[in-house]
Amino acid sequence: MEVVVKVRFNASKERIERFGNDRYLMYLPFEEDEDAEQVLITLLSRYLGVPANRVEFKCFNSQKDRVFVVS
Repeated sequence: MEVVVKVRFNASKERIERFGNDRYLMYLPFEEDEDAEQVLITLLSRYLGVPANRVEFKCFNSQKDRVFVVS
């Protein structure tokens, strides 16, 4: 299953909202850095209830949202 995540960095608090089919809006209270992908995978796996090793980053879509594959 493919999951699309739009990320808003530097938010006031951490939260995840679901909108539409397999689309999520994730607010994170820190700046984007090289560790951001792993943090996104960890938070997404916790929210979806699957192990982190079953979630992997696939690509950016045309709207610059992140696409993850959950197996």
